[in-house]
Amino acid sequence: MHEIELLNRRLAREQAARKAAEALLESKSLELYSASQQLRCLAQQYQAIFETAAEGIICCDHCGVIVSANRSARHMFQSEALVGSKLDNLFEDASEYHLKIPSATLFPAEQRDEAEAALRPPQSIEIRCRRISGGEFPAEISASRLDVSATSNFTLVVRDLTRKQRLESRLRQSQKMESIGQLAAGIAHEINTPIQFIGDNLRFIQEAFRQIEKVMDEIDVTNMARSPIELANQFSSIKRQAMDADWEFYKTEFPDALEQSLHGIAHVSKIVRAMKEFSSPTSESLSQFDINAAIQNTLSVAANQCRSVGTIETRLDPELPQAMCLGAQMNQVLLNLLTNAIDAVCEVHAEQGGRIEISTSRNADDVVIRIYDNGIGIAPHIRERIFEPFFTTKPVGRGAGQGLAFVYDVVVEKHQGSIQVISPPTGGTEFVIHLPYITSKAARSDHANSAN
Repeated sequence: MHEIELLNRRLAREQAARKAAEALLESKSLELYSASQQLRCLAQQYQAIFETAAEGIICCDHCGVIVSANRSARHMFQSEALVGSKLDNLFEDASEYHLKIPSATLFPAEQRDEAEAALRPPQSIEIRCRRISGGEFPAEISASRLDVSATSNFTLVVRDLTRKQRLESRLRQSQKMESIGQLAAGIAHEINTPIQFIGDNLRFIQEAFRQIEKVMDEIDVTNMARSPIELANQFSSIKRQAMDADWEFYKTEFPDALEQSLHGIAHVSKIVRAMKEFSSPTSESLSQFDINAAIQNTLSVAANQCRSVGTIETRLDPELPQAMCLGAQMNQVLLNLLTNAIDAVCEVHAEQGGRIEISTSRNADDVVIRIYDNGIGIAPHIRERIFEPFFTTKPVGRGAGQGLAFVYDVVVEKHQGSIQVISPPTGGTEFVIHLPYITSKAARSDHANSAN
């Protein structure tokens, strides 16, 4: 009886343990099912995010073979069969970006240091992409690496820049038209003044000729009197007409009126000539460019704006060599910098206090242009951003943030030059431009590298 009781107790314990195990198993099964459902929901959620993202998302393996691409990517590249194709086929010249586009062929193993990659944030680059159906489009790409189970996979986020570049182009065109409008108004004002006094002088000459014409009619030799008495009467009439016409006044004023008119015509001709040279058609190739003459033309074209500045001083090196430039674009660079200097001066100075200094000089390899103003200056915290597109410190409606971005692009990117900004805390700003006057492209490239 004792043994049966022990067996029953043992059976009861085992049954209790089994029930506890079954309960625990059921609880764990429920937890596992719940976790599985959550994972399934998360997977569906992430898949929905992946598919509906506005940017194209492409995942590829370590060999550069695409393993997945979302709907935006398929739309951008106009293909529903991106999976399985090579990443290299999607870009205009992938070999140029072998350090930036991750794949086995473009991103060698010795350059894929894990620790460095883990700390390095994805960097964006702009590149031309190829559509599978043909054609190209500009895009911004940022790439990152994900290491799973000793296998490297790569994710590319592709943003189509077509619309953005179109909007930027329209904005630049709008700003250009606004600048042209302001420039045209200033030139019209400059031309209007000499035209006014030329018109006044011509009206004076016209009225004077009417008066003189009466005297000339009296002196008509075909109607000269024949007797002394008639001659004396005619002489008295001529003298009276001369006095009525104020002959002495016209004798004095005629030369001045003609000289002023000729001076006005010369001034108008100077403005028109400067405008013609300033707006010469843009050339696609570098050519010899007279920077001193370009500065003088810019001052003539912007003469109306320059009146808001007390003093504009030029110190131009007469022995300055000509630089290899895109003439029309360099004219625009000089106008942008001069306009910025005028705006900076007008913010803090009356006409008597404003000062702008423009100088040119040369060194062993460069032509140096310095444009200084004693205006408001540039705050240190924004100095690094002034060349960014669309960055401006002016109020809304007064600046589009394209002027200095254009200056940087022309000087640095298109002419392999350099531009430096000096703005001490006490105020004032100086832009220093170095332009190589070396004609050799290779030499210009070496210069650019050394300048950087």
